[in-house]
Amino acid sequence: MDAPEPAGDDWPARPLSPDEARARLDDTADARAVWVMDHDDGVRSTVVPDDAPADAVVDVVVETATGFEMYSYTRGQWMDYGTQRHDDDDAPSMAGTLESYRLLAGESALSL
Repeated sequence: MDAPEPAGDDWPARPLSPDEARARLDDTADARAVWVMDHDDGVRSTVVPDDAPADAVVDVVVETATGFEMYSYTRGQWMDYGTQRHDDDDAPSMAGTLESYRLLAGESALSL
């Protein structure tokens, strides 16, 4: 996977609300599911701005028909960590990664 790059202009300059994260299911071509990470208070205190709602989302994985698109809110902006394709046999299993995430919307092709 390449180094992260700033996400597109369709990402706000703040964490997402759960509804905005859920909307990625409709806003992303071929999306099947949206996964979010529920960080503990220690992580949230360093990543989430003080004025953000308690349920602010800062890590999102959009599962599509071809792979997993990974995004994270870092230093005041959304970063695109790239896509791990389903057909990449050399990549680590996303099932292990997504064990620490919560399925927010849609239906995943993974069985965790």
